[in-house]
Amino acid sequence: MDFEIGSTRIFNCPVCGVDTPHSIRAHKDVNYGIVCTNCNSGAIVHELDLRIYQLKWEEELREILDNLVEQSFGKDDD
Repeated sequence: MDFEIGSTRIFNCPVCGVDTPHSIRAHKDVNYGIVCTNCNSGAIVHELDLRIYQLKWEEELREILDNLVEQSFGKDDD
């Protein structure tokens, strides 16, 4: 499954060092051209690296959200 041109994926920008959405601008074979939405710098990224980073970020976000839900329910029980 390819990432669509124009879609965004979370990636750590090699220039500004921030985890930000990156816009996918090009695709050739297993490489993607992406542009950081924070600093507008471009990078070429292997598809596997882009997928792994996105999955790790989604997992971390899911854990944060789960903890917030658990904490909010814990406060209601008191």
